Amino acid sequence: MNWEAVGAVAELIGAFGVIVSLVYLAKQIKANSANISQNTEALLSASDIGSNQLVLELYGPQARSGELAELTLKGHGDFEALSAVEKYRYSMTLLSMFETHQTFFVQTQKGSARQETWDYYEKAFGQLCALPGVIHWWRLSSDSFNPGFVEYIDAKMPSSV
Repeated sequence: MNWEAVGAVAELIGAFGVIVSLVYLAKQIKANSANISQNTEALLSASDIGSNQLVLELYGPQARSGELAELTLKGHGDFEALSAVEKYRYSMTLLSMFETHQTFFVQTQKGSARQETWDYYEKAFGQLCALPGVIHWWRLSSDSFNPGFVEYIDAKMPSSV
């Protein structure tokens, strides 16, 4: 028996085994990548649905309650014109709005929410940030928010009102 020939055959079989293993691993990686993409898409879709629900819960009461709509409009114009109770109610309304948008902001930065969803909500939120009553409230309340979000909001607000 020629041991060199046996060794050569064994090396050939080993090389073939490595090639088969690499092909199998490549197929597994491709399948796992497809699963990860599907899971990521499902997560982002769930995030979109959750964002929409939060916004509806946030703005819905203002649409249904004439009293809350009047209070909000009054506060948007002049925070100081509100009574103590009105300031509290208006502040709680704005706190809910800003907390919701801060959540969207952070999720988008971390990649767990779609940039397109943030872009959509950010347009309306930018208009809110330009209102005199909102600016006044923000200057009193901004220290309780995420520093990155505070920097973002400060940049959106006009410097003088």
